[in-house]
Amino acid sequence: MPKLKQVLPAGGGGHLHALLDLEVVAVRLNTGAPCSSHAGPFETWPGEGDNVRQWFVLENGKAVAIDERPGEDPAFPVVDYSSAE
Repeated sequence: MPKLKQVLPAGGGGHLHALLDLEVVAVRLNTGAPCSSHAGPFETWPGEGDNVRQWFVLENGKAVAIDERPGEDPAFPVVDYSSAE
């Protein structure tokens, strides 16, 4: 799996320096699944951010999102993640 620094937009997430070298163990999309048989990668972002389309689960149990705020640079909110599975 890639490291977080490999999946974030270029120049993004500099303030996440402690997390950048951690492996991404799952990629999630914050939109509805097209049907139940393809629901795997779709999950609602469990943190703050109104413009999150994609987020990443890290090997240390944290999750990082790309919040694509209109007219601003993206934000990268971090939350503790617990899978419902």
